Amino acid sequence: MTDASVRAADAAAPATATPTGVAAFRAYLAERFPVPVTLMLAVATATAAYAVAQAPGFATGHWPLLIDDTALGGVGLVFLLLFHLRVFDEHKDFAEDARTRPDRPVQRGLVTLAQLKVYGAIALALEIAIALAPGLAAGWWWALVIGYSVLMLFEFFAPRWLERHFGTYAISHSAIMSVVVLALVMRFAARSGVVPTPELIVLAVQALASTFSIDVLRKTWAQSSELDGVMTWSKQLGRPRAGVLGGALLALAGACAAWLGVRVGGGILWIGVVAGLTGACIVQIRAFVRAPTAKGEKGLQAVAGVHYLVVWTGIAVVAAIAHGVRFDVLGLTGG
Repeated sequence: MTDASVRAADAAAPATATPTGVAAFRAYLAERFPVPVTLMLAVATATAAYAVAQAPGFATGHWPLLIDDTALGGVGLVFLLLFHLRVFDEHKDFAEDARTRPDRPVQRGLVTLAQLKVYGAIALALEIAIALAPGLAAGWWWALVIGYSVLMLFEFFAPRWLERHFGTYAISHSAIMSVVVLALVMRFAARSGVVPTPELIVLAVQALASTFSIDVLRKTWAQSSELDGVMTWSKQLGRPRAGVLGGALLALAGACAAWLGVRVGGGILWIGVVAGLTGACIVQIRAFVRAPTAKGEKGLQAVAGVHYLVVWTGIAVVAAIAHGVRFDVLGLTGG
């Protein structure tokens, strides 16, 4: 079809009503903050951190994996954090997105920045309430996460410098998940009085590697998808090297998860699962590099997401299998 015929077809098509109010917000979430996927990421992150926090107890041989109100609160904290980060991004990237991606929900007027500011404030207020629920000793650690997110909002007060250093920008923004797992582990350690220092360090490395891998694979595109003014890893490094970087980050995250799984009770089967999954993901990355397509880009995003969900959730699963589970939620106990 010619451009003229496309415009004529668009003009002849029946107009569709633009959603407003709650419907508009739901449409925004569907495009920019898919709730089911984000909730799964929050569950995976919080349960892994909570399992790692209990590693010293597992070492005694008489400690089941405890799932309590604090653990559920951790899921809520991660979910709400990811939403308020999305709101922060909409504000700081508004001008650039208006120039390069005018079809995005905020840019086309589906929701406004003022509305998102209210939703973000509600999310932050809920985070503070949940963080402080177990007490100040456990809750103040979340202040580090909120503080780091504010630094991200202001681009660490060096936006022009970060704009010129694409890799440093990505690492600095991915590192917030290392701060998140620190805060989550310390929420439990504040009660138990024992900090699993080696495990916490490795979990922080895993958080950085996993989050960075998502950034790399999400921004490795086919040539036909590249946009003027939008930097991607495929532009920065070329697709082959971007693929190598993404695969290396998955391997690092997998190695950390394998070691942590063993520390909380896993064995050779867990190592095999992580190795097999990581290998399959790297094969998928190599396939895209050899034959990059727009459809293959979606596959890379799926690779990053599936790897994250499996290796993170798996840490808690192997702990539960090895030691059993005890529930203590809303005063109801079991297990």
